[in-house]
Amino acid sequence: MELNWDNAKLWEEKANEQKEIYGEPKWSWDCNFKLDFDGSLLRISSRFYPPHKNSGDWWEGTVTVLFLGEEILEKEFKCDTLDELKTEVEKFTKHYATAAKSRLVV
Repeated sequence: MELNWDNAKLWEEKANEQKEIYGEPKWSWDCNFKLDFDGSLLRISSRFYPPHKNSGDWWEGTVTVLFLGEEILEKEFKCDTLDELKTEVEKFTKHYATAAKSRLVV
């Protein structure tokens, strides 16, 4: 392949055409034809609802951990205060981030 921007862009599109997962690592060209392969392996997705008279006087919701777009873990939270929710969610995510990192370090 002759290295010019037209060919580089065509190669990039072809190299990434089978990638369907949001955040999955993808190929891209940087200045001076440096080639990058960047993206996320793990992702956190969450949703929390404020206290409401119909559902109760607490914050509740879930944190989902995804690996390359596939759900691998989900945890529900129910906390009396917003500060308690913040503490519990951050403790949970830090625990799993540390566990994942320890298994990936060589």
